[in-house]
Amino acid sequence: MKRIHRTYSDTEVTILSTNVKCPYCGQEWLEEDKNECGETYTLHCDEDDDGCGKDFEMYFDAS
Repeated sequence: MKRIHRTYSDTEVTILSTNVKCPYCGQEWLEEDKNECGETYTLHCDEDDDGCGKDFEMYFDAS
């Protein structure tokens, strides 16, 4: 079997995920592509994943 070697210089980031914690119930999850600086996102805490089902806003700042 042939083998190739890759390093970090060969790596490209395709999706960024942001850790989110619901301010109502504390449920935690990852949100993909919610990472534009200065943007406010409306998120939903999913009841199907043991969340509370409430909506809330998340402001993203990379600083």
